[in-house]
Amino acid sequence: MARHFQVLLEGIVRNPQARVDQLPLLTEPERHQLLVEWNDTATEYPSDKCIHELFDRQVSRTPDAVAVVFEEEQLTYRELNSRANQLAHYLQELGVEPEVLVGICVERSIEMVVGLLGILKAGGAYVPLDPNYPAERLAYMLADAAVSVLLTQEHLLSSLPEHQAQVLCLDRDWSVIALEKQENPLVEIKPENLAYTIYTSGSTGKPKGAMNTHAGISNRLLWMQDAYKLTRDERVLQKTPFSFDVSVWEFFWPLLAGATIVVAKPNGHKDSAYLAKLIADEGVTTLHFVPSMLQVFLLEPDLSNCDCLQRVIGSGFATASRTGIALF
Repeated sequence: MARHFQVLLEGIVRNPQARVDQLPLLTEPERHQLLVEWNDTATEYPSDKCIHELFDRQVSRTPDAVAVVFEEEQLTYRELNSRANQLAHYLQELGVEPEVLVGICVERSIEMVVGLLGILKAGGAYVPLDPNYPAERLAYMLADAAVSVLLTQEHLLSSLPEHQAQVLCLDRDWSVIALEKQENPLVEIKPENLAYTIYTSGSTGKPKGAMNTHAGISNRLLWMQDAYKLTRDERVLQKTPFSFDVSVWEFFWPLLAGATIVVAKPNGHKDSAYLAKLIADEGVTTLHFVPSMLQVFLLEPDLSNCDCLQRVIGSGFATASRTGIALF
């Protein structure tokens, strides 16, 4: 502290007009250690693969492992890949290719996972449209993104606003989609191509589309796998609305590691009692909470049944450090 005080005084003498927050405290060796030595964390991850290609690689490794579970339905990696491929072929016939934005307005379900993968495998980028959003917000997002193809479910058709996109119902129209090939489609796509456009909340004005590439997402997912080492025996809860970017790793991190996605029912993320039962029943090992929801969840009386949990990832609130909750 005495050394830092000396550095501060010397800084004042050298530059008496400087603002207080611009004055130095660290010595040069300390500054170098903090900014250079301790920050030397660069890691080379594979940069030549798109998200769906990382999934394809896992399909070849564990084709018969369970990839996704939703209530009484489940798909293996081979089955999920086949359905996504059929959708991708169909979307390509509709003109979907790299940099083409495809809207997807579905409730949480098996169809949601198939839809996201199918869009990426076709070469397109997905635009998540939460069916709980007001019609005027959905209309704005559809128009702003110039969505030409919209994936949805039949029971949601009446709640959609007017738009110019071609509609494809993943439930009603599946008999037609299922006629397509089950092999991986050919597509000229690069890691630098767009993977999604997720719209902001619009709290400071109109919602804005935040875009991300395959390379950016893959880098994040590969870092998570390197840091947390998800295994093939683990189960990841998918409960975050897909209009938030946390959902991206909930969907795709398990699928590149050979783990299983456990999909919560629509609006189930708001019900802590339901989540506690789902975690126990399905053996969920990994999930995400914002700290405020985690506090509510910890008040559930049956948490002793959730001993399968291995990690809880917390993010989203600037006040997380004041919750008194340990996040792993």
